[in-house]
Amino acid sequence: MAAGRIQQLPPSLVNRIAAGEVIERPAAVVKELVENAIDAGATRITVEVEDGGRALIRVIDDGGGIPPADLPLAFASHATSKLATDDDLFRIRTMGFRGEALASIGSVSHARILSRVPDDDGAWEVHDRGGDRSDVQAAAGNAGTTVEVRNLFFNVPARRKFVKGTATEFGYVSDTVTRLALPHHRVAFSLLHNGKLALDLPAVADPVGRWLAAWPKEFRPERLAVDARDAELRAYGIVGLPELARPTSRYQFVYLNGRYIRDKTVIHALKEAYRGLCEPGRHPAAVLMLEVPPQDVDVNVHPTKIEVRFKDTGRIHGLVLSAAREKLLASDLTPYAVPTRPAGPAFVGGGTSGGYGEPAGREDQASRLRQLADFFKSQFDPAAMASADAQPLLPVNLDGPSHDSAVDASWGGTSGANGDAAPPHTLNAGTPTGGPDARRPAGAGDFGIADIPRPSAVNGFTPTVSAASAGPPAPASAIQLHNSYLVVQSEDGMLIIDQHALHERIMYEELLARVSRGPMESQRLLIPAVVDVSSTQAALLDQVRPVLERMGIDVAAIGPAAVAVQSFPTFLDKLDPADFVRELLERGEQELLDLHHEELLHEVLDMMACKAAVKAGDPLTPQEVDALVARRELVDRSSNCPHGRPTTLRLTLRDLEKQFKRTGF
Repeated sequence: MAAGRIQQLPPSLVNRIAAGEVIERPAAVVKELVENAIDAGATRITVEVEDGGRALIRVIDDGGGIPPADLPLAFASHATSKLATDDDLFRIRTMGFRGEALASIGSVSHARILSRVPDDDGAWEVHDRGGDRSDVQAAAGNAGTTVEVRNLFFNVPARRKFVKGTATEFGYVSDTVTRLALPHHRVAFSLLHNGKLALDLPAVADPVGRWLAAWPKEFRPERLAVDARDAELRAYGIVGLPELARPTSRYQFVYLNGRYIRDKTVIHALKEAYRGLCEPGRHPAAVLMLEVPPQDVDVNVHPTKIEVRFKDTGRIHGLVLSAAREKLLASDLTPYAVPTRPAGPAFVGGGTSGGYGEPAGREDQASRLRQLADFFKSQFDPAAMASADAQPLLPVNLDGPSHDSAVDASWGGTSGANGDAAPPHTLNAGTPTGGPDARRPAGAGDFGIADIPRPSAVNGFTPTVSAASAGPPAPASAIQLHNSYLVVQSEDGMLIIDQHALHERIMYEELLARVSRGPMESQRLLIPAVVDVSSTQAALLDQVRPVLERMGIDVAAIGPAAVAVQSFPTFLDKLDPADFVRELLERGEQELLDLHHEELLHEVLDMMACKAAVKAGDPLTPQEVDALVARRELVDRSSNCPHGRPTTLRLTLRDLEKQFKRTGF
């Protein structure tokens, strides 16, 4: 087929092509028109749609209006009042600037602009029907501008057939109006669908009141205010508590100088701030406002202006990360265990789980509530109390000598990521049978919780203490429940602690602090442990080797399909080196290939902490229980384990009184 001759496309076709990039659905029309209204200085914006926007879109504002002399250019391509010189493109302060939106909209619809400048006595209007523009005519209208768009895509059937149903398209329109309204709290927004008011956001003085419109009502009390500055940069807004994290980013809103954006740098910084506080793969709730000098950001990289390019990406990442992380670390993140009714779920709000990342079922939660009631009943049973008093207690020495490792609070046995109990032969390995020591978990001998030196005595290292954790030490009256949970009194009720999750967090924080000082202590293996590896795992080993060396793990290739573990950390002496490295490489094939060095370090530390922590099902002595609870006050982020699961639930006296029907008198 012979090539056709090069020819100039007609303006109407050019605008239809442009519309394909900018106007993909009715919500895109709403976005462009509302942004124009904001740029015009409107204080009230009303959006009316019919049939989800397919039949009619009308945007009414009380802004500065368009002079009648400029109306002929309103639907012209690349005509705008927002740019005057080339330099203006590099310091954009308006929502729109290209002059393409109205031309694109008019080319694929029946559009009308009615506008009146406040100083004029009358209004003027102009029409555009699929690129056929009318002359400017006098009309009646209020000060401001009204834009009507009817029969969208009437002349582009290929695009019209991809428009969804009424409910779906209106959902997109509603979300668009909400997103546009969040950073402009002094502007009132109204949305009507088929004549019925669907959204009403009055102007408010406090921006937080407007930001909360993006979240469900139950989210609103669970928020933290953030505000950080770096010279001329600023990041402020609200972030949700970790338990508000959701599988999608639906409740995550990021704005740059008032413009809604989606930026990988900012999203990554938010996820890093919540690392270890919420489960992997979940997205924290946030409304974040960024203020950046216009010359330091390029907003002209995407037709819809939703993507931007920062001049200094690392600086933006650090500002967002520090703003969110510092606020989270300075706050008490312990979730409340709020029973809804006596026969309902025991711990509402994400406290219990049937497995890693899986919410517990109603029957399981009700069962745990009954177990908790039976437990407290047994505490006042004279026979049970006499039996408990008859058992000898182990001597404890929290000021004992420190060990070679900075983290000697390790336990024997192996477990999965959930801290499931290890097989009996592992738990009992190396523990004499009979006598008082039989009550201690495997590996507790020289490295048990009760034998951990005080923080000041651990090789001179003192764990960090968060501002939220500072205060009086926990009372030494903690009790172990079902060899998995610890119950301790608090000022306003009680705390219920997952022993594995808490010990895992303690181990992780101390490991992180220890590795930051240099390579960890390791011991050369007398007989190297050989691990068979695939070609992918062998390649992965080269990537993770620097991290393993910091951990005190020396792994070397001994052939095309095998590696040998030469050295292993001393504090993991109860684990099999070959099994640990094999599991690490197997997980790495799925999870670690695209991680940066620091992310790899955190992943390996997560795995180490989980392996070394006390397991669910391990019985603890009263001294060990009290020592573990006391350590909770000495580490950052003690409310969640490194995997993001909660370590502690708070049950208030008010909640207990409700359950025992002691309220309302």
